[in-house]
Amino acid sequence: MIDTAPLYNSRIIKIFLEYLEKYYPDLDMNSILQYANMTKYNVGDPGHWFSQYQVDRFYEIVTRMTGNPNTAKEAGRYLTSSKDLGPVKQYMLGFINPMSLYMLMEKLYTTLSRGAVVSTKKLSANSVEIISMPRQGVDEKPYQCDNRLGGFESLAKLFTNNLAKIEHPECFHKGYDRCRYVVSWEKTSSLIWRRIRNYFLIFNLVVPIALFFFLPFLTWALISLLFIALTLALSSYAEYVKSKELTKTIENQGDAAEKLLDEINIRHENAMLVQEIGQATSAILDENELIQTVMRVIRRRLDFDRGLIMLSNREKTRLNYSDSFGYTRDQEELLNQTAFHLDKPESRGVFVVSYKLQKPFLINDMSEIANNLSKRSLELAKKMGVQSLICVPIVYEKESLGILAVDNIESKRPLTQSDMSLLMGVASQTAVSITNARSFQKLQESEKKYRDLVENANSIILRRDIERKITFFNEYAQKLFGYSEDEILGKNIVGTIFQDSDRSKKNLENLTTSLEKNPEHL
Repeated sequence: MIDTAPLYNSRIIKIFLEYLEKYYPDLDMNSILQYANMTKYNVGDPGHWFSQYQVDRFYEIVTRMTGNPNTAKEAGRYLTSSKDLGPVKQYMLGFINPMSLYMLMEKLYTTLSRGAVVSTKKLSANSVEIISMPRQGVDEKPYQCDNRLGGFESLAKLFTNNLAKIEHPECFHKGYDRCRYVVSWEKTSSLIWRRIRNYFLIFNLVVPIALFFFLPFLTWALISLLFIALTLALSSYAEYVKSKELTKTIENQGDAAEKLLDEINIRHENAMLVQEIGQATSAILDENELIQTVMRVIRRRLDFDRGLIMLSNREKTRLNYSDSFGYTRDQEELLNQTAFHLDKPESRGVFVVSYKLQKPFLINDMSEIANNLSKRSLELAKKMGVQSLICVPIVYEKESLGILAVDNIESKRPLTQSDMSLLMGVASQTAVSITNARSFQKLQESEKKYRDLVENANSIILRRDIERKITFFNEYAQKLFGYSEDEILGKNIVGTIFQDSDRSKKNLENLTTSLEKNPEHL
C-alpha cells in the first residue's frame, strides 16, 4: 500500500534540486520529478507537502543518476546556502547566535518535516544534544537521517562560516529507538574577543597591584596606564565586533519582517476574498449578477492576470462563456463564440475534462499537456496566449455546473497548489450560490405561473382571513361581483358578497366547516 500522508515540505525537495543543479547540471530534473510523482509547481509551492513514497522515489532516482550515495547528506549541508528557502531562512538568520537557533530546532524542524519529533538540550556554551524520533506510523529511511544530519551541520555556518561538528552515537536505523546527535560549533568572533577582554581585565587588576611593591611609582603609573589603554582598546574592538554581528542580525530580521508582511498581506487578501464572496452569495439571487461579482472580487483580491467562468447549458451538452476579467474584447468575443462540447467523447480540452471528471488542474507549462489536447483546443490556447492555467470545477452535490479558470500572462508568477486550493473553495461557494439563484428563479417562475393561472381562471377565487376579511379576489370574481381589487380587499365577506343576515352568516359557517372537513371539494 502506497503511503500518501503529507509528511515532508516541498522546500526539502527544492533545496535538493538546487543542490543538484549546482553540482550535477547535466541531470534531467523533469525526469527525476516525473519518476517521483512530483511536479514543478508542487515543488515551487511552499505550502505543499510530499509523502514518504514520493521522497523515497525521489532519492532512489537521484542516487541512481548521480552514482553518489551521499547526496542526501550533501543536500542537507546545502540548506543554508539555498537561495529559495524563503522566510524560514530569514527566520533562522534572525537569531543572534547558534545556540539560540539550535535550541529552537523543535519548532523550526516542523516547518520542513512532519515525519519526526525533535528535541534539543544544551550541553555547553557551544554544543547541544539533539534527539530525533520518527512519529508513529512513519517509515523513515537512513538517507533521511543523513539529510537531517547535514542540515544540522549547515546551521552553524550561518554564524561561523564553517560546518558544525556532529557526533552520532545513537541511530534509529541501527537498532536504537531514536537518533541522537551531539552538535558543537566554533565560537563566534564577538564571543572570543569578549573573553580575551575579560581575561585581560583580570590580568590588568592583578598585575599592577603586584608590581606596585617592586617598581618606582612613575614606572608603575606608566605601566598601569598602558594596561588601562590596552583594556579599553580590547573592549572597544570587542564591542565593535559585537555591533557588526548585531547589525547583520537586525538587517536579517528586517528582511524576515518584510517577508512576513508579504505573507500577512496575502492572508489578508485571501480572508477578504472569502468574506466578500460569502456576502455576495448570501445577498445576490440573480445568477448573472452573482457571476459578475465573483469575477470582480477575484480580480481585486487575488494575484491573477485573467479569470473566467463558464457554465453548462440546461441540457448539459455545452460549456458556455459566462463572465471574465483581464481578456481583451476580441478574446472575450472569441470565448463567447466558442462552444465547448460536453456531449462528444473525443473532447479532451482542460475545461471539458475538469467539468466531466470534477477534477482541478494546475498547469504551469501548456507544452507539458500538448499531446493530450485536440488540435482545436491547442489552436484556442495559442489564440488566447495561455501559458499556464488553473482550472477548477464548479460542483454542487456531485453535479457539475461549470468551471472557474485563471492564468497569468504578464506577471509570470508561478501558479501554486495553494492557489488551486483557494480557488476550489471559491468554486464550491459559487456553486452553492448559483444553485440558490436558480432555485429562487424557479420559485419566481412558479409563482408567476400560479398567479397567471389564478388571475385568468374562469372561476371565482378568493382568500379570506380568520376574521372573514377578503385578502385576495381574482379578476373573474371582480368582474362577476362588480368590485375592484381596491374596493373589496380588507372588507368582510358578509355585507359584500353575502348579505348581512343571520341566514347568510349561517350558510357561510356551514360552507366553511364543510370545506375544512373535506378540502378535496375545494
